[in-house]
Amino acid sequence: MRIRFGPRAALVATAGVLALSFVNIPTASAAPGVVIQENGSQFKQTRDPQGGQCYPGLGADTAIANRTGGTILLFPDGNCQTKILNPLGPGEFRPDEHVGSFLALD
Repeated sequence: MRIRFGPRAALVATAGVLALSFVNIPTASAAPGVVIQENGSQFKQTRDPQGGQCYPGLGADTAIANRTGGTILLFPDGNCQTKILNPLGPGEFRPDEHVGSFLALD
């Protein structure tokens, strides 16, 4: 015995399956911890940076420490647009980096 669905029933079934497929989509979450930047007399902490959000840096000659549970990408420009892959993993520190901005990956 075969069951045949009419066009309306097939559309409803497809819409239901699509709705269920979006239930477990993760939202942008914070990488727990803190990113610490220091440049001369300037000091900046970013607590629990949100994944996918761009944060301003302190420029050239910045000491930066990633004390989060996730990786961040460092950019020389101020809006995370430069096509440079410069990752800083969890727990890593760099004493002399050009940080125009950074982006938390997770």
